[in-house]
Amino acid sequence: MFLGNQIFRLDKVDSTNNFAANLIEEQLCRNGALILADTQTAGKGQRGSLWESEPGKNLLCSYVYFPDNLSVNFLQEFNMCLSISLIKCLNYFEIDAEIKWPNDILADGKKISGILIENNVRAGKVKSMIFGIGLNINQQSFINLGATSMALIRGAEFSIDEVSLQLTKEFNHWVSFVGGDHQDLKLVYLNLLYGINTIHRFQSQDQEFEGIIVGVNDFGDLEINVLGEIRSFKNKEISFLM
Repeated sequence: MFLGNQIFRLDKVDSTNNFAANLIEEQLCRNGALILADTQTAGKGQRGSLWESEPGKNLLCSYVYFPDNLSVNFLQEFNMCLSISLIKCLNYFEIDAEIKWPNDILADGKKISGILIENNVRAGKVKSMIFGIGLNINQQSFINLGATSMALIRGAEFSIDEVSLQLTKEFNHWVSFVGGDHQDLKLVYLNLLYGINTIHRFQSQDQEFEGIIVGVNDFGDLEINVLGEIRSFKNKEISFLM
């Protein structure tokens, strides 16, 4: 395997993404390095939120990737590949899941995993990427009532190392699709997209409205049919009203 060819295991860290960024800056890791931690003191979530996780209960990790002359135009494909990989990993352990745009994974309608991608871009080319992953595995209770775990869904505990290995296998498989047949990859992604072709309530700025999710465009924007008009929204421009 390419991703996961070098592993750093940490008992405690502020954030695996921060640790990965320091490794890159100091040139101390190989392309494809994987950082695993038992606990994070300042785990990063989307929109500047913190990722809740009990020590030693869940998968907290980051992958380092140095693309070869990759255009920023392919960043959305990476996002799709990572989301699909998490879904397929959960499927392997007999858990059904969906992708809640842009980077959350839902199981039983609750959040089970999240992705935080941090890119270093220069002159339209991606020099380095860090994929931060939080996957709830054995945690039994959450402050956030909208969260769940593999153990809660299946009623059994899992080996974190086994889940990590399976996820890494999925990443290596699906990342190989980047730059290939974009439409085939997008079709898989859309088939796993939470709420597609159904009516939902949303909030954008101070406005609440109903609309139907119809897809995601090539820039990664969510496309919603609002009263017959297809409108596109970037991350942080819109939120779901559950």
